[in-house]
Amino acid sequence: MTFDDDVELALAAACEELQMTRDELIRLIMREWLEGYGFLPVHELDEGSETEGSA
Repeated sequence: MTFDDDVELALAAACEELQMTRDELIRLIMREWLEGYGFLPVHELDEGSETEGSA
């Protein structure tokens, strides 16, 4: 799937900064959008997860 040039540039910049592949980033964006609009349940972290305490 291809997007408008400005979106492609933004995706490329985000991929580089986040060290993710294009497909990984698009999956992440889609999941967060679907969660944000209530189409998917929000994924909550376990209290004992490795990311505890990092914001």
